[in-house]
Amino acid sequence: MNRLAVFDLDRTLLDDTSSISEGLVRRLAAALVPGLSCTVASGRDLERIVPFLEQLGWKSVPVIAEQGAVVVEPGNGHILMERGISREVLLGTLDTVRSVRLPLNIILYGRDAPQVFRSAGAPSFVEGWLSGRYSQGLRDVPPLEQIITTGVRKITVTCRPEDAGGIRDTLAAELGPRATVVRADVNFVNIMDAGVDKGAALRWLISYLGLQAANVMAVGDCEADQSMFAVAGVSVAVANADEQTRSMATYVVPSNNEQGAALALESFADGRFGF
Repeated sequence: MNRLAVFDLDRTLLDDTSSISEGLVRRLAAALVPGLSCTVASGRDLERIVPFLEQLGWKSVPVIAEQGAVVVEPGNGHILMERGISREVLLGTLDTVRSVRLPLNIILYGRDAPQVFRSAGAPSFVEGWLSGRYSQGLRDVPPLEQIITTGVRKITVTCRPEDAGGIRDTLAAELGPRATVVRADVNFVNIMDAGVDKGAALRWLISYLGLQAANVMAVGDCEADQSMFAVAGVSVAVANADEQTRSMATYVVPSNNEQGAALALESFADGRFGF
């Protein structure tokens, strides 16, 4: 391998139905040339990334998961790099969530099973939760002594889309330089320790793989992907990305619903994009 393409998952590789069409799978596979490999950098945990890696056949390169808190081998789950959240940031996040008078869900991701809470009376904001793995664990935010605070790597706050910008700004102001706070989707805000983001994880992965940053392409759609744009030699935004993310990218391709990710890989593979 001498070149690497790194793709965000939601609203970049995945269309608006949170799936990857077989047509996109075929185009991505056809674009690969000797020496070029692909991987994913996502806010999701590995369990929710692996089905897409299996569909794409991308299980040979380590994956950036949990918004850059971990780099992991997808085939066996072995963690190569891990960054946890400090108790100070965790408690500060929970205090802020309790003080915000809005319906919220809070998920603590880490070494143990995710801990899933909601502000009093809030519904689930994630489609499928009520019939999925979180359904039995979704409960009101409990007292601190009932929360496992060790081993947490990432906090996700989900909410109504119209509230996400304000919640992101409130958390960033309250936590200050102690934390990284990014809006990861229309109704998702992710919190990690300071210095933890997809870009830092990508820098680590580039070094681990012995690559040159100039030979790496990052493709994304939102604030959470901008840190990768500062690291990769080639940065690409899909057309459905927010305005700031598009302005930071070297190239813009069609949207996630129009197989923009395939055009990015095709253009990187044949030298149109930066190599």
